[in-house]
Amino acid sequence: MTYTNLSALRVLICDQVDSLLIDGLERKGFTTIYEPEISHVELEHRVKDIGILVVRSRTKITEDILRAGKNLKIIARAGIGTDNIDMAFAKKAGVPVITAAGSSTASVAELNVALAIDLSRRIPLMDRNAKALMWKKQNGIELNGKVAGIFGFGRIGQATAKILRALGMSILAYDIYHDAHSIEEVNGKYVEIPQLMAESDYIFILATLTDGSVNFIDEHLLSMCKKGCFIINTSRAEIIDGEAMVMSMDSGRIAGYGMDVMWNDPPKELWEIELIKRDNVIVTPHIGAQTIEAQKRVAEFTLANLMKKIEEIKL
Repeated sequence: MTYTNLSALRVLICDQVDSLLIDGLERKGFTTIYEPEISHVELEHRVKDIGILVVRSRTKITEDILRAGKNLKIIARAGIGTDNIDMAFAKKAGVPVITAAGSSTASVAELNVALAIDLSRRIPLMDRNAKALMWKKQNGIELNGKVAGIFGFGRIGQATAKILRALGMSILAYDIYHDAHSIEEVNGKYVEIPQLMAESDYIFILATLTDGSVNFIDEHLLSMCKKGCFIINTSRAEIIDGEAMVMSMDSGRIAGYGMDVMWNDPPKELWEIELIKRDNVIVTPHIGAQTIEAQKRVAEFTLANLMKKIEEIKL
């Protein structure tokens, strides 16, 4: 079916997005519906009349949603991850998924470095103590001269490495794909996972979540870590076995954990709640892409990629 005008494509935006995206869709002529708190049940009921779904990470596009979406033509993920979308069934149903890849790279890279510095200098703890008039100094650790191991050397991993290199760190990287130019830019080297775990003072988890990567970093891999290393995770919590992380911190193997992602959002397991209360743990509520600049880029990239896909599949 070819649409003579875009108003025939009803767009349902299921999560909070920058107004630039809504305005852009409306300027293009789409019939736009903004329901940023729509429930799964309501979405399943309403999706039958929708041509394009726009989601972020809150909304789960499951098989039942896709089956109900009889007129669904495109899913637009206003972000970079697609683990909240049943990609296998979307492909089977012939519904393409577009993302805003690259839009939040700078913001997430900066957060990675901020978490590493905060852990090293114990800034949240020092802040809490100072505000409680407990004027007690504690020694921190410099990043300069340390080894950064980057697990997942894609856009965000490369951007993070550039900042860390400028701070005087050495770079080790693990990735399925080897980008020779990018690793040379930071004077780093690709290594296998055991070497990365054993030699890194700071380990940055920046890999994409797949079925095979759930609990990939388990008790065995954590036991390989250099004693006293720090781990920063801004990708997906599920890549790490959470209970194994707790045990590794109890033993002193892991000196601190900085995370922008949780196994449950918000946390509900007792071990999760106990973990985030520790002084050597810093947790942020999935704010990697939550900057004014990144959200504007997400809006721009999503709209541009959506228009390309519409042209490509000749709607």
